[in-house]
Amino acid sequence: MVMQKFEYRVFASHLDPAELVVILNESGREGWELVALARVTDYYPPHLIQPEAIAPVLDEDGIEEEVVPVEAFRYVFKRPLE
Repeated sequence: MVMQKFEYRVFASHLDPAELVVILNESGREGWELVALARVTDYYPPHLIQPEAIAPVLDEDGIEEEVVPVEAFRYVFKRPLE
């Protein structure tokens, strides 16, 4: 009996669902199967989130934020190795 071997990839996304569907469909055509989805929080400096903002990003106490939490998803795919 031979054990099936797989390769894996993880795709991180902050995309709109309409844009994400295109990537998911393309992945499926390439033989990738979505096997897990994880909701995560990434932390970025405010200037990456709102580069056009003139005023600093402030927290609820009025203190300038060093990082801004952004909710995202990680999509885990697998496909058989040939």
